[in-house]
Amino acid sequence: MRIKMVHLLSLSILGGCMMGLSFPFTGGIFPLAFIGLVPLLFINFELNGDVKFRFWKRFGLNYLFFLIYNVIATWWIYNASPAGMYMAVLTNSLMMTVPLFLTGFISRQVGEGKGLLAFMMLWLSFEYGHYYGEISWPWLNFGHIFATSPKLIQWYEYSGVLGGTFWILFVNVFIYITIRNVWLKKESFKIQTPNLVMIAAGFIIPIASSLLMFYGYEEKDDPVDVVCVQPNIDSNTEKFVLPQSVQFTKMFGLASEKMDAETDLVVFPETAIAYPILENKPDAIGDDILDDQQAIIDIKTFLSLKDNVPIMIGASTNRFFDKENSVASVPWKGMYYENYNTTLLIEPNKPTQFYHKDKPVLGGEKVPFIGWLPFLKEYSVELGGTSGVIGPGSPIKNMEASGLKFSPLICYESVYGEFATYFTRRGTDILCIITNDGWYGNTAGHKQHCSFAQIRAIENRRSVVRSANTGISCLINQRGEILQSLPWDTEGALKGTLNRNEELTFYVRYGDLLGRVPLFLAIGLFIMSITTYVKSRGIQTDSDSDKK
Repeated sequence: MRIKMVHLLSLSILGGCMMGLSFPFTGGIFPLAFIGLVPLLFINFELNGDVKFRFWKRFGLNYLFFLIYNVIATWWIYNASPAGMYMAVLTNSLMMTVPLFLTGFISRQVGEGKGLLAFMMLWLSFEYGHYYGEISWPWLNFGHIFATSPKLIQWYEYSGVLGGTFWILFVNVFIYITIRNVWLKKESFKIQTPNLVMIAAGFIIPIASSLLMFYGYEEKDDPVDVVCVQPNIDSNTEKFVLPQSVQFTKMFGLASEKMDAETDLVVFPETAIAYPILENKPDAIGDDILDDQQAIIDIKTFLSLKDNVPIMIGASTNRFFDKENSVASVPWKGMYYENYNTTLLIEPNKPTQFYHKDKPVLGGEKVPFIGWLPFLKEYSVELGGTSGVIGPGSPIKNMEASGLKFSPLICYESVYGEFATYFTRRGTDILCIITNDGWYGNTAGHKQHCSFAQIRAIENRRSVVRSANTGISCLINQRGEILQSLPWDTEGALKGTLNRNEELTFYVRYGDLLGRVPLFLAIGLFIMSITTYVKSRGIQTDSDSDKK
């Protein structure tokens, strides 16, 4: 039985809508993800037949599917930058079609069974690759769909987000096989028992094991007292307009309400120091002068009156070089300087610690392929602060204060699971995330971003303190539960006690094995398919010649 083109088009629209509506806060109906890829599989395996214009039909239907998914899940980028939204949606949708083209080729050569395996391995490889490279945008990885359901994904401490992706792929594949057998192959439903057992296992095992882990997990009593500040300074109308002293007055006042002698750390949001400060002198490049900057002096003065409690705070910083240091270097009076999105840890009587953001936001802080095409720098999106093209990140390091180690994750870095584990492996006691999500308005964007922090807590089994300029600021325990939070467009501060944990999870130790292993399997299946293709075309290989 063949499926008509109009029905394939309907399947593309239906599937894209289901996946978009399954994503957190753009529907949040996560069960739809377990059937949302079934239409995509029908489309691609139907097009393996003798179909005219197969390439263009495959491209068009796949692209439409992923375009709908991307638009529904990330339309909110438009509020920060219309051009940025178009770039993200159109480019990411295009990239998502690649695994399906390869799936189509492999399945035509080695059969649908191996094609389904290839689909799973190729998609996991794609999501893994999306963490790296010039166009890195892992926001829409399928495993994020469960971010608001921490009780169901406690085993992310072993698998990371890619485990959730595998869960979705596995269930979709066996549902597809069952429907295909009954609908297209006209098999009896009674003989689908093995497939139904696999579908049932695909739900029961992950959910049951996660619930057992959730209710069986107990944090060790090893308290860290933190204060998290949410100043709620509007990114578009106030943050880069109001004098820094006015902003400090507001932030210090909010912090003072919660600070006491027992506080181990106060956390302020990304670019809370909104106006660039210098890390060194143009005429003395080797001299670090952060502690001579007025903003730092003001903070240290405040802390000296507050029991010398350390503060972690975001800042825009500049550093000078006597020669070009990277593609982000800007010429200036015969020298160069770079802009950084920076985390500072400030204590009154100690040198200020700093960390430069390593995972820049595409468009806002990084332009892809700028190393090869320098003229693209002018197309970066200007959002204020250190947006544009920022300098390279610092080596991975934790910040130390009060006898504790804190991770200094900045904004978009909290989307990268394996990246966060680098800090945990180096002894992080508490994961700290500072961000400014005010650009997106009161949309799904800031909510999705916050929910990813819950996943980081589970993967690392570390408590999380998250300070967001306009929300959502929160404290998260090691099971991924939000203990306290401040909603969007609210000023205030949170005070709470989080527990330390020194144990390293399997995921922290070994990272994204569910990305690396499938990558090698996908390569093997592709090589097998190439070999089959060559032989089917009667093309003589070197090994065939040797046999003769």
